Amino acid sequence: MAKIPGTDLETLDLPPDPPGDNDPCWCKSEEPFGICHKDREAQTPESKWTILRQVRKLHAAAYCGHPSASPQECKGQIVRAHTLQKSSSLSVICVDRHVYGLEQGGMPDDNGVFPFKRIGVNEASTFTGFCQRHDSELFWPIEMKPFTASKEQLFLLAYRALSKEVYAKRFTLRMQTLLRKGDVGKKPIEQVLLQQQLYLPAQLLRWSLRDLEANLKDYDEICLSRDFDRMSAYLVFADRILDFAVSGGVHPEFDFEGRILQDLATPERLEFLTYSALPFRNGGVIAFVWDSTRGGSCLRLMQTLDRLAEADIADALVRLTFEHFENTYADPRWWEGMSAFGRNHLLQRFATAASNQNRKPNCLADDGLRTARWKMIAREWR
Repeated sequence: MAKIPGTDLETLDLPPDPPGDNDPCWCKSEEPFGICHKDREAQTPESKWTILRQVRKLHAAAYCGHPSASPQECKGQIVRAHTLQKSSSLSVICVDRHVYGLEQGGMPDDNGVFPFKRIGVNEASTFTGFCQRHDSELFWPIEMKPFTASKEQLFLLAYRALSKEVYAKRFTLRMQTLLRKGDVGKKPIEQVLLQQQLYLPAQLLRWSLRDLEANLKDYDEICLSRDFDRMSAYLVFADRILDFAVSGGVHPEFDFEGRILQDLATPERLEFLTYSALPFRNGGVIAFVWDSTRGGSCLRLMQTLDRLAEADIADALVRLTFEHFENTYADPRWWEGMSAFGRNHLLQRFATAASNQNRKPNCLADDGLRTARWKMIAREWR
């Protein structure tokens, strides 16, 4: 085991001698070699249907993430909570109650392309992360009140997005067990290559989840204290219905000018930014929200967005959306009306978001693609 220079990340190296049956397996699964990789090349791989059932079972994990959650405080069942308002955001971009998005549990095809396809709005952007009582009471100000971008509403958008990111990362970490079994029936050299390929991303995933859970702890404190003035935001207002709805979060890595904002391989805690794209019948708003006590990289990212010309903002946000956020749902009229070249280009970006691949510094720079049907009419710091 060796450290990657300049980081605390480790490489997966083979031991000098084959492990014994009771020794830890060389793949670092923490299982004995005798029940992990011994004779794995002679084993029969599981069918795709069996794997799909296992994935769906992992997706069924349910809990209440409210900071006051307890058997006494929680009421009702764990609900399929929407991270985007079905009655407003999703309903205004759907056709026949369908939008384009990533199906829960969706797996990439042989070319690594994720299935961005029509799905029902009832299935879009949901997660089982709150009980019925806490989901209803906590998010009432953004579900039942007109959106005015108050500090409380902006915090709740961020809190729900962060809760979904934590839920998704926990699922992805549980998925590592299935991915590590992808070398069953393969030659030993192929087993080594697959495990080496998975080892580094798994370390980064654990670090990311650690940081997200630390951020969630801070947001829990804000929620209980109602210290909403601690949040900062940058808002973009659209002249017509947005082409997509989004709720997600990201550790900003590169800005719109190609400069690095923070090193994702650092052992230090990363800063976190949430992103909500809310289509309304008379327009739309995109809200970037962050904790002002830990938001230097978020502020710098927004400053480079703010420096763009007004006419370039909409397509810059299309790039950002498909590059970073798998919890994205598109209006079928926009998606199907786009050129095949445009769709393929955005799907390549979406594969990066869905699989957390490494990004290039210029990933948010202008690529010449113009697909947005809306234009920015105002922008505002909060």
